[in-house]
Amino acid sequence: MQSPENAAPRVYFIPFPTPGHALPMCDLARLFASRGADATLVLTRANAARLGGAVARAAAAGSRIRVHALALPAEAAGLTGGHESADDLPSRELAGPFAVAVDLLAPLFADLLRRRPADAVVFDGVLPWAATAAAELRVPRYAFTGTGCFALSVQRALLLHAPQDGVASADEPFLVPGLPDAVRLTKSRLAEATLPGAHSREFLNRMFDGERATTGWVVNSFADLEQRYIEHYEKETGKPVFAVGPVCLVNGDGDDVKERGRGGEACAATDAARALAWLDAKPARSVVYVCFGSLTRFPDEQVAELGAGLAGSGVNFVWVVGGKNASAAPLLPDVVHAAVSSGRGHVITGWAPQVAVLRHAAVGAFVTHCGWGAVTEAAAAGVPVLAWPVFAEQFYNEALVVGLAGTGAGVGAERGYVWGGEESGGVVVSREKVAERVRAAMADEAMRRTAEEVGKRARRAVEAGGSSYDAVGALLEDVRRRRREMVADL
Repeated sequence: MQSPENAAPRVYFIPFPTPGHALPMCDLARLFASRGADATLVLTRANAARLGGAVARAAAAGSRIRVHALALPAEAAGLTGGHESADDLPSRELAGPFAVAVDLLAPLFADLLRRRPADAVVFDGVLPWAATAAAELRVPRYAFTGTGCFALSVQRALLLHAPQDGVASADEPFLVPGLPDAVRLTKSRLAEATLPGAHSREFLNRMFDGERATTGWVVNSFADLEQRYIEHYEKETGKPVFAVGPVCLVNGDGDDVKERGRGGEACAATDAARALAWLDAKPARSVVYVCFGSLTRFPDEQVAELGAGLAGSGVNFVWVVGGKNASAAPLLPDVVHAAVSSGRGHVITGWAPQVAVLRHAAVGAFVTHCGWGAVTEAAAAGVPVLAWPVFAEQFYNEALVVGLAGTGAGVGAERGYVWGGEESGGVVVSREKVAERVRAAMADEAMRRTAEEVGKRARRAVEAGGSSYDAVGALLEDVRRRRREMVADL
């Protein structure tokens, strides 16, 4: 019989209920289970249905892993319609009640911890109540940041030093102080410019609360992508960073990658098979893949400009007109329908098997909003990106990819869209610029070579002896050490 000291560390993983957070957290839980942890992934029922298939397959293969589903207290928050994931909200006006409902999960999670004790909790950085519940039970808690150390360092510097307050206009560049590199931004490219009601003092307080609450940071990144910023963020916060990514690489080439994010839904499998079959017929590196995540909502005129630009580029394309723009698919310009009819374009109006698409040999570039999950998935696949940030920290991720890593180029978006007010945002990038930048990205051999080399380093990082592999081991050993110390104190 295994002694308690040598038992598998019991770790709970709890993400904010939206795909951009839940997907990498699911990958993370499966990664840690594959390394000997006893993992419990805590999800709302809707996300449990989406992500449960991969967890079930991991459990059947011998990993200690399971899903614990919580019912979102929607009615108590004034939220109707059965929405349990942020991407399912029909309007942004429901974002407030949804956030309240998520906070009402706090007592349910605390009760779970009391009934089924854990050795550690990996909590989404935007769920501070999960850290509070763990702290009350003396359970070590590690914040999963949802973005990389570069963006975290930029945001911290902006909040602490406020260099943006010293410029006269929204498009005047300023230097972000205190970073290892000279990073310049404009006010129009800041998170606070795209998030309504984002007050710096509130963010600053939440940031410091998070730093005090966490035992360490778990980051979906790897040393060869941003080592100096991993070290910088450790120094600035005084807490260890465990860079364990890219976590998407836990998915093999079978059902896990093809169904990632949509479980066993028949339509998801059909859509995935159709898209991959279309790619199979295309030459290597001849297709640009276009996707803006689950929360981006372009105004109709920007959707039309993007479509006309893709059609006018002369490049083969796979375009995911899904998420919040799925309703715009019937309104696409005639040139897009003509490109699809001729076999040069493929449009997906639902969920796309993104990791599988990016791994396909036919894909030569990725037009993306630069959400961190998309950035790491592109890096893992060795695919260059054409960066089109939309809101939140995405402009900071663009600065890393384009300015420091050299694995991408900007599409030319000088501003984003105010989250919830996109319809009044107009056109940010014209069809001419889309066409020009797509052609240039597909022809840039130096950028492609850089991206491919980063991809090789990403894959080496997760192999035995790699930096991310070692970081997973270091975090598990940290959990075991703290468990030993707690037992010794009893």
